[in-house]
Amino acid sequence: MSDIVVVGGGVVGASTCYYAKQLGAQCRLVERDGVASHASGFAFGGLHPRVVASAESDMPQFASESYKEHQTLHEQLEATKANSSTWRRRASVSLAWNELESRLLKAQAAENPVEFQWIDANDLCELEPRVSRESHGGLLTRDTAEVDSSMLTRTLFQEATPDFIQDNVVAIEIVRDCVECVRTSRGEEIRGGAFVFTMGPWSSEAFKWFDINCRVTPLKGQVLRLKIEGRPFQQSFSTNGNYMSTKSDGLLWIGTTEENAGFDESTSEGGRREIVHVLQRILSDPQSFDVVKQTACLRPIAPDGELILGRVPGIRNAYVGTGGGRKGILYGPLMGKYLANLAIKTNGSERWTSLSLDRFASST
Repeated sequence: MSDIVVVGGGVVGASTCYYAKQLGAQCRLVERDGVASHASGFAFGGLHPRVVASAESDMPQFASESYKEHQTLHEQLEATKANSSTWRRRASVSLAWNELESRLLKAQAAENPVEFQWIDANDLCELEPRVSRESHGGLLTRDTAEVDSSMLTRTLFQEATPDFIQDNVVAIEIVRDCVECVRTSRGEEIRGGAFVFTMGPWSSEAFKWFDINCRVTPLKGQVLRLKIEGRPFQQSFSTNGNYMSTKSDGLLWIGTTEENAGFDESTSEGGRREIVHVLQRILSDPQSFDVVKQTACLRPIAPDGELILGRVPGIRNAYVGTGGGRKGILYGPLMGKYLANLAIKTNGSERWTSLSLDRFASST
């Protein structure tokens, strides 16, 4: 019997296994398709720690600590001879296209001049001459980074060395206030001391097993990987929720779309056209490029847009982590670290209580 059974092989599940091993626990990871086979394998991988939320929300603090955790994790992985981290610091520029956007970004720079710097159109041209002259300027942020989300997730899995079962969990068995086992589509009963459900946009199925009415919805996003003439871009650029960056594979990644398409993970010509339109807006002469790859993934969105993280209400040994949305890669390692600590130190304190599943269970 494993100490912890983790259901879901994305960045949160792999991180849970990684941090659990550091605490001396044995994990078994159950995944229907494969490690990093969904959003964690295709995400853009930008690490932007700023979150706009209400004053009562824990999300800004969680985002800030998640960014720091990535840096710590980078140092840990670099220290191992078998694996190297994919983390790298990457300055980013949020572009403005009209006077209103310029005023908003200038105000943000004025409020926090240590973190942000407004650069006008001339400075922007000097920084990166290929950006369109139609831009009014941009907000330069140096304290941002990026990772290869697929490689990071697979590295965490490899370092964690959990027992791996490729199968689909279809049911659980609860005795009194504890999960006894999960059952797979092949009829296997997998027992453990604690159970962590990190099922991304499929988390609603797990909630049904616990009689909790909480619907996590999939938000589809598509990305193009382009081969483009010229030197690599030294900064990442963003506009209206879209990002563009030369990644470690030498390709220019640009995206991502936001589509309510259910559980359809296929790429589309419409998504491709939308992203190419963004490229044509950002760059002054983007005509010479080749699409090397187009990807799509489904990002989990909770009903209130915040993370769902922590203990399952009324169950002593079950935990859940989902709802990262567009920042799932940023949040993933800290989510996994928190879940591993809760699952192993069952009497430990629960810090992020406002993000727990209780907020939905109490309303049913």
